[in-house]
Amino acid sequence: MKKVLLFVLGLTAWSFTNAQETTCDPDQSVPDSVVVAPLPQSPDRPDGGITDTACADEYYKFVFTFNIPATYDTPLGPAPITNVSITPDGAVTNLPASFDYVCNPPNCVFEAETKGCVVLFGTATDAEVMAHDLKVVANVAITGIPLPLELTLPDDLEAESHYYLVVKPAGSANCLMLDTRESFASQFSISNQPNPSSGWTQVTVNAQTGGTFDFVVSDMLGQKLHRERVAILPGENTIDYNGSHLPNGVYLYSLSNGREMVSRKMAINRR
Repeated sequence: MKKVLLFVLGLTAWSFTNAQETTCDPDQSVPDSVVVAPLPQSPDRPDGGITDTACADEYYKFVFTFNIPATYDTPLGPAPITNVSITPDGAVTNLPASFDYVCNPPNCVFEAETKGCVVLFGTATDAEVMAHDLKVVANVAITGIPLPLELTLPDDLEAESHYYLVVKPAGSANCLMLDTRESFASQFSISNQPNPSSGWTQVTVNAQTGGTFDFVVSDMLGQKLHRERVAILPGENTIDYNGSHLPNGVYLYSLSNGREMVSRKMAINRR
């Protein structure tokens, strides 16, 4: 069953870039044995899903790469896959109206044991500022079975999992959260434990350079919930954060020099 989950979730592994092109190339750094990168966001995987954000009036494109395996695990055992396909129009639902997508290969039919990609692109409007919960309708054609298996991803495979495309207002500072731009974020590694937490968590910052930075916690639409100035030294640093006043959900935390920032997700989940 794990192979089934990884296979179909591979169809929804997405990542943002800035180039204004409506084509994509599969990420060749993804090994053939890895069919999904990243997995969707879920309560137990707050760092999953789409880490980057779009801004109104700014162009973004969004690419997913996947590997189609040779077989699909069914209750009767592995069955050979012929192909996996999505329709060239309308397969990705809950998109902002100003966005579209195209495939590589162009017909959106991905043969077994191949690597492919889909690019989602557009310039959002002010009316589209919100978190868009993306769904993908995929058809798995299995050799010897006349009708394809239709799946809505990621819902049909993992409860409470999501691929949110977050659009923020034009000019929002959080739109710089492009998650590891080399000029700034490559100098920092940030993570937090526990994650998910009941409220209190400790953020670890491994820094190549020191200075005074803004530590910010915000919701998924960029509303700032906490801000403090922190002194960071080269090496390992820790920042304690108490989010016990926040409701259950997924939040962004970031370290910023005022121009650029590196961000990650954390979840608060009181069960």
